[in-house]
Amino acid sequence: MSDRVMAVYTPSPLEGYEFCHPVKQEDFENIHVQINGVPRAGGWSPVVMRLIQEDEGRKLLESDSPWLGSHALIFRPRAVEVLGPMLREYGELLPVACDGAELRIFNPTRVVDALDEAASSVLRFSDGRIMRISRYGFRADAIRGLLFFKIPNLRVSPTFVSERVVELWRAAGMRGLEFKQVWAPK
Repeated sequence: MSDRVMAVYTPSPLEGYEFCHPVKQEDFENIHVQINGVPRAGGWSPVVMRLIQEDEGRKLLESDSPWLGSHALIFRPRAVEVLGPMLREYGELLPVACDGAELRIFNPTRVVDALDEAASSVLRFSDGRIMRISRYGFRADAIRGLLFFKIPNLRVSPTFVSERVVELWRAAGMRGLEFKQVWAPK
């Protein structure tokens, strides 16, 4: 882990690549609840998932991270091989049940109260809870050296990644994700 404060990114799917969704509709919510930073490995029951490899008659490309959402990244063995040590340092790789593919869901266990609300653009519910963040501001001291993290301010936090993760993903030639920079140190 470096002491350098790096830019922060959120992953998103690249157009034309496959998705990975739970077979049961209620498991979308179960994943929201369970992939929240609390360690789950001890009592984890693999969620039954399916790869979506065709959209409106068009074949989708194989992804090293079939898309479910930025809150719960799914990884194929190649991504686990490349990112595994980092992923294990910052969370858990939990198995999912999927015909025809060996997949893991990443549960980042670093939940850091790093949001600088004054430097962010935040939309709130009437009770004061945060509904959405359209511009992120982070406290550099809170994320210094972190490669993956979530924040406690949102019910379903995206997985934030550092520029080091983005560089490693790109250098390994992995497919299926792009990364949007959401914050940079001043």
